[in-house]
Amino acid sequence: MKSLHNAQFVLAQQTDSDAIFTLLQQEFALYETDHTRLKRHYLDSFDWRMYRRNYVCTWHETASKRTKSRDGIFFIHDKKTGSSICELPLNSVPRFSKDVNHQTYRKLLDDVLGIRALMTVAVLTVKRKQLLILNEEHKTLVLLQVEHYAIQKPSDSKQPAGRLIVCPVRGYEKVFKRVMQLITGQLKLPRVHETLLDEVLAITGQAPDSGKSAVNCGLKRSFNTWEAERILLQQLFGVMQINEPGLREAIDTEFLHDYRVAVRRVRSMLGQIKHVLPDNLLTYFKREFSWLGSVTTPTRDLDMYLLKFDGYVQSLPKELQQHLEKFRLFLQRHWKIEHARLCRVLDSKRYRKLAGEWQKLLTNVDMPLLEEPSQQGQAQEIVNAAKPASIVARQRIWKLYKRILKEGGSITPQSHDEDLHELRKSCKKFRYLIEFFQAYYSGKSIKKLLKTLKQLQDNLGDFQDLCVQIGQLNGFAEQMQQEGLADTRTIMAMGVLVEKLNERKMALRAEFGRRFESFTQPENKAAFVEALQVQQLEGVTE
Repeated sequence: MKSLHNAQFVLAQQTDSDAIFTLLQQEFALYETDHTRLKRHYLDSFDWRMYRRNYVCTWHETASKRTKSRDGIFFIHDKKTGSSICELPLNSVPRFSKDVNHQTYRKLLDDVLGIRALMTVAVLTVKRKQLLILNEEHKTLVLLQVEHYAIQKPSDSKQPAGRLIVCPVRGYEKVFKRVMQLITGQLKLPRVHETLLDEVLAITGQAPDSGKSAVNCGLKRSFNTWEAERILLQQLFGVMQINEPGLREAIDTEFLHDYRVAVRRVRSMLGQIKHVLPDNLLTYFKREFSWLGSVTTPTRDLDMYLLKFDGYVQSLPKELQQHLEKFRLFLQRHWKIEHARLCRVLDSKRYRKLAGEWQKLLTNVDMPLLEEPSQQGQAQEIVNAAKPASIVARQRIWKLYKRILKEGGSITPQSHDEDLHELRKSCKKFRYLIEFFQAYYSGKSIKKLLKTLKQLQDNLGDFQDLCVQIGQLNGFAEQMQQEGLADTRTIMAMGVLVEKLNERKMALRAEFGRRFESFTQPENKAAFVEALQVQQLEGVTE
């Protein structure tokens, strides 16, 4: 038999609940069991990962008049059916999957959230009256809940409509169906057609958006280079702005990560799409965004060490694992120092000036085109600004592809680590530009080829990360000794960790040749040439 799910009806008026009680009491033994007032915190990640996987995640703080107790309960419901997946006592709102001590539910959250934190997206005050339909033996046949809601800090005076929730009990399906007939036939209460969360989000003006940190280009083929660049830079600035509050509050590490990616992409755009801005502006913004990248690096580096720390511990022999704990404390201490320093940077006059000047530039639609250059050299500075973006971008992307083939092809087993780092940077610039200007290419073929590129980038990125970690770990060990925070066993454990990372680094270095060979095999090269639609383009200045 097909299982029955809870049924929900809209209560347009307060009197509807009295009418329900009167109607059902005529046919059933109806008992009012409890009045509860609770606060329901709707939780999701910044990019709505739970919602997009059809989960509704809540934490309830309840207060019962009868028991005068306060308890916290964590719930996960199936968004489509409303059925409960998780119901777990928790004294506080969980932030990360690790805060849930039930192994199955923790794994579910970990699979969905990864390293993102749960945030409160809305808070409802819920007044609930619970009714039971019982038989002669006082067994529950159907459970009914009447709920009325008030949004905390709503955008206006509008509030969600109340709801009647009818919950079936296994073995008493006929009674459930009879109750449903009475409610729909005589009371004519309308069925609920959207989740309460969706209603709340509509009232509060929130849209579950997975692409908050993405650049949705929307470029037209008719755009000149400045028009296209301005739109892209505006979107990147938007990503920076939307992530800055979470970065400051340290909600999770992805806020700083996404902020830094946006900064890197701005720097890539300014450095790769040439002769669009006057030299004085270009020099200023390239310098300032480089500064912004450098001042955010220490906090991000410490984020990465702390994220990888459990893996570091597991890589060591068991007898050494506990001796790495002082290193964790060192990292946590210095993270607090660096994060506070970063927040001071974001409050500084220099940063405010950069943000203001950048906003001013991006709101001036025709800024570089309205310049009146008095000399030929000044005209050359912005010679590409009015030219078609598709031509300028294609030319640069093709040159970057040729650079990757040349740099990668010259790397041998004897090459310095820095050579692989330079190739990694070229690959990153190449991918950024393709993603920026993918509207000018065949979408399917480009996406397929970017997957091939990503395999090479993953190898190069992991290799570079290990190069940095090995060097910094040695420096950390010395610093811990100077600060009196490490004993001999801690230094020994860190030394073994460096050896393990070196082994991994060498394995990645050996793997590079295979990855690059796969990237440059004839069919992939032919596909890149075809997808990029390479032509001899004239009138574009590099």
